[in-house]
Amino acid sequence: MDIRASIKAEIEDLQKQVLSLKEKGPFLQDVRVERTSAGGTASKKAQSNGKYGRLRAGQGKLLDNGKKSKYIPVDEINKYQAMCSRGKAIKRLEKRIEKHQQKIRKLNAMAAKLGFS
Repeated sequence: MDIRASIKAEIEDLQKQVLSLKEKGPFLQDVRVERTSAGGTASKKAQSNGKYGRLRAGQGKLLDNGKKSKYIPVDEINKYQAMCSRGKAIKRLEKRIEKHQQKIRKLNAMAAKLGFS
């Protein structure tokens, strides 16, 4: 089997994985979920417990509201964590696809240079 054909088959498999992840539901990329405690004049007990959830954007990035962070309800933390993990998996797969596409471009260039097709 040709190396290029095997790489193309792997790219197709990775693209199917990306599609299946996207079909599972919404996803978030370049954000993370943090648990934060109450601050300011809140009681010591409230300050020590991680009671609030918040989405944080990566360095140099902003959320859809134009800010670096956004508070989320405590009961939705798990939902947002699942969305973030889906986004991270999609990003990882897309990077692998891009690397494989670069390999194919290099192989095609080498083949053309040597006179193969």
